[in-house]
Amino acid sequence: MTIIDAHNHVGTIKKAHQSGADLVAKLDKAGVEKAVMFPFVEGDFSNEPIRDAHREFPDRLIPYCAVNPWNDTAVDDVRRCVETYGFKGLKLHPTIGGYHLSDPKLCDPLFAVCEGYGIPIVVHGASDLYNCPPEFALMAERFPNVTLIMAHMGFFWSVDQAIRFAIQYPNLYLETSRAPIFEIQTAVREVGADKVIWGTDSPFVDYAFEFQKMSSATDDADAYSKIVGGNIARILKL
Repeated sequence: MTIIDAHNHVGTIKKAHQSGADLVAKLDKAGVEKAVMFPFVEGDFSNEPIRDAHREFPDRLIPYCAVNPWNDTAVDDVRRCVETYGFKGLKLHPTIGGYHLSDPKLCDPLFAVCEGYGIPIVVHGASDLYNCPPEFALMAERFPNVTLIMAHMGFFWSVDQAIRFAIQYPNLYLETSRAPIFEIQTAVREVGADKVIWGTDSPFVDYAFEFQKMSSATDDADAYSKIVGGNIARILKL
């Protein structure tokens, strides 16, 4: 069983910092093999810290790019990150960026390019207006061949909605970062372990706690293996 954390940030903003080495040290301490990473998306962010951290730890850190769809270069930035640097996915944060996930002019081109590359899209998915579960449902239906991952699984007020949509759309997955264990247990029971993905959202969490809590997600060893690494490994073809 390979344990993979599907949600981490690397780089520097005014309120937080995490280097690739910082993240790998957390993985080592917790007994985690690999981690997905993407930039902090506050302000004028760059994908360069992700590129550099992947070059330093190519066997431990899995690079996703992040873009702001308002930027005219967003699609080209995704193409460059995938084709030149080997990035494996895309991160979007509609709440910080100020756009609806389902906005066809802003987000459809990004979903289309990711569909072409066969890479997943992880989106901030708390119960915020711009990225509430119905926004995911619209995109999951519009792009059935794109793997769409809802970070935070609709926490706090919209978890039930998130679960219903994850059941309805085969390409929509729920990611557990920052969600309480009761909601995670409910998702595993109702959606199934194949559709739930573990992530931490480091450095904004107690890393050890975010990993240890997953031992209570299910009593089934095979289901646990899928949640803490097997599902994201399958999606990323690792």
